[in-house]
Amino acid sequence: MKFSNFGRFGVWNDHFRMVHRNTGRHQTVLSLVAELGSESNAHGLARVVTSRDTKRKVIWALLVIIGFTAATLQLSLLVRKYLQFQVVEVSEIKDSMPVEFPSVTVCNIEPISLRKLRIMINNSDSDLMQWLQFLGEFQFGPQQAHLTSIRAFYENLGDAAEYLSHDINDFMIHCRFNQELCSTSNFTSFFDGNYYSCFTFNSGVVEKLLMHATGPQNGLSLIISLDNDDPPYGTYGMYHIGSNILHSAGVRVVVHAPNTMPSPVNHGFDVPPGYSSSIGLNAVMHTRLSQPFGNCTNKKLDGYKTYRNTFFSCLQLCQQRIIIRECKCKSSSLPEVAETNISFCGVIPNWKDILNNSAKYKDKQITVPSLACEEKHLVKMANDRSYESTCRCFQPCDETTYQKAVSLSYWPLEFYQLHALQLFYGKTIKQSFMHEAYTYLAKLGNLDHSMDPNDTRRSEILQQSYNLSDKEQAERASNLIRQNLLRLNVYLEDLSVVEFRQMPAYGLADLFADIGGTLGLWMGISVLTIMELIELIIRLFLLLFNSEKKKPEDPVSNGMLGEHEKDYDYEQRIESPV
Repeated sequence: MKFSNFGRFGVWNDHFRMVHRNTGRHQTVLSLVAELGSESNAHGLARVVTSRDTKRKVIWALLVIIGFTAATLQLSLLVRKYLQFQVVEVSEIKDSMPVEFPSVTVCNIEPISLRKLRIMINNSDSDLMQWLQFLGEFQFGPQQAHLTSIRAFYENLGDAAEYLSHDINDFMIHCRFNQELCSTSNFTSFFDGNYYSCFTFNSGVVEKLLMHATGPQNGLSLIISLDNDDPPYGTYGMYHIGSNILHSAGVRVVVHAPNTMPSPVNHGFDVPPGYSSSIGLNAVMHTRLSQPFGNCTNKKLDGYKTYRNTFFSCLQLCQQRIIIRECKCKSSSLPEVAETNISFCGVIPNWKDILNNSAKYKDKQITVPSLACEEKHLVKMANDRSYESTCRCFQPCDETTYQKAVSLSYWPLEFYQLHALQLFYGKTIKQSFMHEAYTYLAKLGNLDHSMDPNDTRRSEILQQSYNLSDKEQAERASNLIRQNLLRLNVYLEDLSVVEFRQMPAYGLADLFADIGGTLGLWMGISVLTIMELIELIIRLFLLLFNSEKKKPEDPVSNGMLGEHEKDYDYEQRIESPV
């Protein structure tokens, strides 16, 4: 029994020497790797190091290589998925918050004021009469429709076109917003090539209009006069067969976010006269992600300090620049850009000289190459969107749009027309073209309503019907009113705002979670395992530069025992037989 104790001391002593030999100053790279493999938590590495059987070492080495390869492939797919920066769109309904009232832009569908046109004709305006004569004498081939249109009139007689446009004081005869009166000072104006003068309520320049209530009573209500007076005697306008938006009565309405550029032709809708039109709105917010998940921007519209960027407005400006570059002129149907000394493509600069020397033109044919170039590129861009790649137009990061619901009702009812004219025009009715309708209705309504209700003559008067002449006058007055007046109500139907918000479909936290799952599945590696590898790299680096601290020499190999070993040896000698 005592002999076996001495044998155990020999085994312990051998193990002590081996450990100190591996951890001493003669430690090698292989010994460090072996130490990591034997102590690592990674599945398989300890098996490779500690296995004494060669076949077992090879099998576990192959399994480790296979696991490492599979983990590497799967990790590459995860990183590739993350670098795609995909997004998902979630919707959320926001309640109990004020909603910003939109901008409302209105344009008279008939750009020219017939009343002003009569004045110009009566004054024998030379430019206007010469232009009409020029159009009557000459032919323009494929550009005939354009050069006889409203746009060509503006391109060649800009000052006259601006004079003939509608004045807001004649156009807007009553305004009410949120149960309070508003005026023409609440509107800003801009000139459009198709509709001439357009007017915008709440352009967003001053302050935000936040709404806390819904319904027509708390929205914007406009009474608009179209100024569709009888045309000058013996004159008729030219119908542009290529236009699908002009030559009708009513207003073109655009509901858009404040501080954004309106586009009446593309985003507007028509409201007819003789009706009360109710436009119910629901606000929708779009929140988009910027780089690296998207390419949205919050910049101002290029070339404009007051307008915010929208994708459509940016594309229109890009189209204008393309036409300027290719045709050396600008289009009156697109927004202006900051270019100097650029004329419209439809301009005929020497048309007055051509008219004065019309005898030299036997065939009476005139071509406008710049206009042909403009029409060519507009048609091309309408059918081929490849040009957009050069425009660098991006969606705004924060955008508000408005869903619309339109309803119409007959207005104004004949029973209220006389009093309505008195309220709308007041003392200025005599200077208005509505004076004729007012005179008819006032004559027909001139009954003595102050009579005693018990007087039999009153009931006889009220039971009388109009004669034919009276009916014709009433019908004439009613038609004049309903052909020129309309009521427009724009209001919020709901204060709940639907927000569509983009979110990362695969974020950094998801990537780390999947990396951990992949390494754990194939290799059994965790963060602590990676720290072990980092420790190995540091120790190898120190070993390379011989900077690792030297360990004390093996006391056994130097014939030196510690005090506890000497005591243990002394005890063994006492217990052993002589």
